[in-house]
Amino acid sequence: MTRSDQQLSLPIAILININIMLGTGVFVNMTELAKRAGALGAFGYIIIGTLMLPLVISITHLLELHPAGGFYIFGQKEISPFAGFISAWAYFTGKLASATLAIHTAVLLIQTVIPALNIVNPLYIDGIILTLFIGLNMLHVRTGGSIQTLFVVFKIIPIAFILLVGVFFMQGAHFTLPHMLWQGIPSILPLVLYATVGFEAACSLSSKIKDAHKNAPRAILISYALVILIATLFQLIFYGIHGDLFNSFTDYRQAFPAFIQMLLPHSQRLQEIVTGVLHLGIAMSALGGGYGIIFSNCWNLHTLAQHHHIFKSAFMTQLNKHHIPWLCVLIEGLIGVTYLCITRGNQLPLQQMGALGSIIAYTISALSLLYACKNKHTTRTPQWLPLLGLINCLMLTASCVYGLMYSGMVSLLIFSLLLMFGIYMFWSTNKNLSTQFESN
Repeated sequence: MTRSDQQLSLPIAILININIMLGTGVFVNMTELAKRAGALGAFGYIIIGTLMLPLVISITHLLELHPAGGFYIFGQKEISPFAGFISAWAYFTGKLASATLAIHTAVLLIQTVIPALNIVNPLYIDGIILTLFIGLNMLHVRTGGSIQTLFVVFKIIPIAFILLVGVFFMQGAHFTLPHMLWQGIPSILPLVLYATVGFEAACSLSSKIKDAHKNAPRAILISYALVILIATLFQLIFYGIHGDLFNSFTDYRQAFPAFIQMLLPHSQRLQEIVTGVLHLGIAMSALGGGYGIIFSNCWNLHTLAQHHHIFKSAFMTQLNKHHIPWLCVLIEGLIGVTYLCITRGNQLPLQQMGALGSIIAYTISALSLLYACKNKHTTRTPQWLPLLGLINCLMLTASCVYGLMYSGMVSLLIFSLLLMFGIYMFWSTNKNLSTQFESN
């Protein structure tokens, strides 16, 4: 296998980013955003998109400085190995919560389409799908890229349906002042953040992207702009359709059936068919997001193993015949199963953990670029850019912690324990390395 066969083109890198960002959040957020902020739910995407923009641009600058890097390399090169470790470890563990939620969301939707599956505990089906994804991720990166393309095709169906058809059913009365719940804006930001993180997948895969010095930053900027636009329009149109009716929905699974009933009031059988197709499209979208996370995220753990920061690093760096770090992929599956067992697939804690893990990595990345500016490692980046990104990250971190406390302290405790275990592992492995060095 040639090196080019192991690399990803720019379009595939963009598809991976889009697949992760549009995997679950834009769908599961529909009802929650509407209940908390009313017509301003879509505005949350604009707020987060604006707050995150300096950070997005900062990460593209870091990729230009370190084309084959990632969260660990950013922190390690510009600050310290410990900063790089915390960044990569927090991101690695947090994103697996997002992957777990994506799989569980897909299973719940599939059960609505195939009622016979309701006799099976969804957590068991989650485990089967997670096992399948672990197996698929043992294949080489070009195969993974082809699977990403297939998932993107599926997710286009429900999104395009709302953007093209739903716009004709919007009601102007749903955008009047009583529908604008400004007090709900702070509580929706962590949920919106969850739906928009993923643009940074190119960081994890940068060493696998062709011409990474120019294509990795492009993949981030293009996918980010497209997803923010699509997510904003999607939420805006859906609220324009249902308005206050969202308050009567238990969760996101009732939004599409209510619209189909409005669209096809005289044919129950056709309603069931169309709703089934759309729910399967959303399920495939969620599965695509979960698969994309597992596909890209294993390289973060592999990088930490290469730098001897985790236990049994020599084993963790082993690659199979497809050049995949198979033990890292297995660890992803183990953590995913742990999340399922503890949270039982509950939406809010998994969302909050996923968002917090990403924000920690973003914060350290912004600090890394700030250090690079001060140390003259880059002359084309103004210092205000990473500084603004850092300020925005601190605001989002506070929002995430508030959200975790709001949804229950258990999820915050779980994430804190994983973070502390990582810190213990880092210092233990560093101590062992120092001892070996002194003995030699």
